[in-house]
Amino acid sequence: MAAATVSGAAVSEEPPERRAARRRADRRRRLTVLAMLSPWIIGFCVFTLYPVVNSFYWSFTIKRYGAPARWVGLQNYELLLRSDDLLKSLGNTAYLAAFGLPVRVGLALLAATLLVRARRGNGVYRVMFFVPSIVPAVASGALFFFLLKEGGPVSSLFGLFGAEAPLWFGDPRWAKPALIMVATWALGDVMLILLAGLVDIPTSLYEAAELDGAGRWAKFRHVTLPMISPVIFFVVLTGMIGVLQSFDQAYVFSQGVREGRLTGEPAGSLLTYAMLQLRLFQDGRVGFAAAMAWVMFLITLAVTLVMLWSRRRWVHTATEEFG
Repeated sequence: MAAATVSGAAVSEEPPERRAARRRADRRRRLTVLAMLSPWIIGFCVFTLYPVVNSFYWSFTIKRYGAPARWVGLQNYELLLRSDDLLKSLGNTAYLAAFGLPVRVGLALLAATLLVRARRGNGVYRVMFFVPSIVPAVASGALFFFLLKEGGPVSSLFGLFGAEAPLWFGDPRWAKPALIMVATWALGDVMLILLAGLVDIPTSLYEAAELDGAGRWAKFRHVTLPMISPVIFFVVLTGMIGVLQSFDQAYVFSQGVREGRLTGEPAGSLLTYAMLQLRLFQDGRVGFAAAMAWVMFLITLAVTLVMLWSRRRWVHTATEEFG
């Protein structure tokens, strides 16, 4: 026992030179890891952290390009809440979210349901559905503006049947539906995500439902939808965030109607929140635009939290039983 104690004490007493060498080795490893991470750390601090902190400060100031910021407290937010353009942009964005997003997700789910089975030619159809989603939004917006503008190919096609084509970008009633139609055309990315969810559904669940006498609609309602509800939730959440930030195609359409100031032509029907924010930056009202950015952050955060709260009511996990 005494020998073991003496041996343990000898092991525990490490020479000072060895302890110093171990500390130097640990320090070199930490410095090596820090050097490897330094490009990301520098990039994050310069291009993300600094702009975020700076914009938060500017949102409480009157800031112009080339001039020092002047602190005004909550004045920018108070003026923002009384802005008619803000209400108009929020209304347009809410319209796109309430009508455009369900249409896009619904049609993507329909396409994924039709293409999930292994049939001859399904690979070609999947590629055809997916290709439009990789076309840049500005390019697809310019293409559809050419097709749908007054006197364009679509208007000429209506004229062949003696009908008058809608003024897609000249009438405020048709401008947002046209924007939704263009966004729905590029639904391949959503379809691909839903298709991956459909493929993962065990066939045994459908076989059990058939034994219970379930038809196609019953199987879709009680098996398919619950099993892919997490995927639908992900698609809806990311799609909602994308709609709140919508800009490029609305910008292309409105600029095609009338070049100049970002007013969201026709008659402000295409004025999105992001477009209004860009207009403020162009006018040099940096502090006001920074306040808009933080208001959009709060709106996005609130929408996300509401959706996460509602997730418990309709999203089913793999551990739940499906009746």
